[in-house]
Amino acid sequence: MHPKYIASRFLIALIAVSLIALLAWMSLRGQSNTSLPPSTPTTVPVIDFVTNIPQKAAWKNNVMVSAEATPGTTCQLIYISPSGENRQTDTIANINGLCEWKWQIKESEGKGHGRLIFTIGETTETHFLEILPSF
Repeated sequence: MHPKYIASRFLIALIAVSLIALLAWMSLRGQSNTSLPPSTPTTVPVIDFVTNIPQKAAWKNNVMVSAEATPGTTCQLIYISPSGENRQTDTIANINGLCEWKWQIKESEGKGHGRLIFTIGETTETHFLEILPSF
């Protein structure tokens, strides 16, 4: 996982713990904040998803990648080939929480590292896929 996302998750957890500690301290001191309207407690979802990507793919072969997400979540994949060609495909996570994409690697896309940019809900992750002429 990218350090930026780890730091974001840590910051969210730190804020949540601080808020809980403050509320506990206020209740122990017998204080309440009546200026805030009553509300139902909510949690801030920390979106994290698991991707399934092969390490390499070969020309004229199909490649299949997937990402796990909450069922019904919008999922987008942008594939940028080593030659710079790109394709964008959107899908919705199925009832099992899986977003899947499958396509054929063309020789014209070149060899080298292709980039896979997943956007699941509001979270984006970039991964790489090695493209070879053959295995």
